[in-house]
Amino acid sequence: MKINIDVNTAEFKRAMGVAESQVKYAASRAINAVAEKGQKAVQAEMRKVFDRPTEWVINSLRLKRSSKAQTKLEAEVAFKDRNSAESSRTMVEPHVVGGSRRFKAMEARLRGIGMLPAGWFVVPGAAAKLDANGNMSRGQISQVLNVLGSYTEAGFNKANINTVRRLAKGGLKSSQYGQFGFTYWVNPVGGKRSGRLLPGVYQRVQTGFGSSLKPVMVFVKSTSYKKRLDFYGIVQRTADASLSTEFTSAFNEAMRTARFSQQGSLL
Repeated sequence: MKINIDVNTAEFKRAMGVAESQVKYAASRAINAVAEKGQKAVQAEMRKVFDRPTEWVINSLRLKRSSKAQTKLEAEVAFKDRNSAESSRTMVEPHVVGGSRRFKAMEARLRGIGMLPAGWFVVPGAAAKLDANGNMSRGQISQVLNVLGSYTEAGFNKANINTVRRLAKGGLKSSQYGQFGFTYWVNPVGGKRSGRLLPGVYQRVQTGFGSSLKPVMVFVKSTSYKKRLDFYGIVQRTADASLSTEFTSAFNEAMRTARFSQQGSLL
């Protein structure tokens, strides 16, 4: 998600005639200043178009700075991409380009054990525990993945058999009225109850008067997003509005600090 900035402006041409040796340094500084402004402008827009975005989302943009040592001067504002399964791009990019999002880490794990077919995604169910930002809590995700045997790290399953049994029961206890608490139950895609019940992971809640099923994770065929974040437009407009000023300022500063007899300015 890169935007190239053309510095072949009138100010640039004039600067070449004054002190060519300082132009590249000034252009690099100007490009970096514009990229920083673009990053901040996109972050400000995120707070407007997203509902209670987390700081992880707001800070999902990385900035790769320009250097005068480069043959081709360029800076880059892009989304962090830690790995192919779960990253800032996974979460935010669909709101920029529209269409279906990439799959998340938990979805990759569910697919790895054959629980979630290709092309299917996970959305929170009515029994999902949500954090302050409306996302499914990490604790509950870990619990479900432990129960399903898919919560692994570096090839090591973090849950031993006793932990799995305890989590699967969900604190199921007995009383004079019978058992109460919940157990986890999975309705697979294409399962016998798919016609009456959405595929997904459920809590089978037990009370002294019977049991009921409450969805924790629901498996859906696809997720579609509308374009909400004008990433490209924001950065491009920022560049168009500020590049000339930033270059002039950087060049004049370079001229004030340069150690040579010929002095010049674009003022």
